[in-house]
Amino acid sequence: MQKIPLGSGLFATAALWNDHLFVAPINGKLQAYELTPSTAQFNLTSISSHTYGFPGATPSVSASGTQNGLVWALDTHSFCTQDASTCGAAVLHAYDAADVATELWNSSTNAADAAGNAVKFAVPTVANGRVYVGTRGNNTGGADSSSSTPGELEIYGLK
Repeated sequence: MQKIPLGSGLFATAALWNDHLFVAPINGKLQAYELTPSTAQFNLTSISSHTYGFPGATPSVSASGTQNGLVWALDTHSFCTQDASTCGAAVLHAYDAADVATELWNSSTNAADAAGNAVKFAVPTVANGRVYVGTRGNNTGGADSSSSTPGELEIYGLK
């Protein structure tokens, strides 16, 4: 058995691809571990520069078999609570799966890519060359009918 200390806790699920484990704990950075077959242990290989607040992030991986891996992680630390001043956009990050210290893109760098307000435990879903992210739209925590877009699905990869 192996235990990997992750600091302040984990409210997410790790992703596994090509003998690499990806995890983003609470108030921590996305971390990549590689499995060493001879010892059956995971060893840290790279760390992102971005810190994910509460509740951390559940990464997803897209790839062409064992090639061209991308790790997708959604920063939802600005999820809406009863206090509308805490609401903010979810931010989708894309990393090179071979080295998560290399961020390739994130949705906050171009206004056209901005997502709606964050949902606490949302997970990026990858299918058919696209990444799907559920958000609150422009809802800031009130009733569903309190905003023009109380929820929306962001679809990346359509350009």
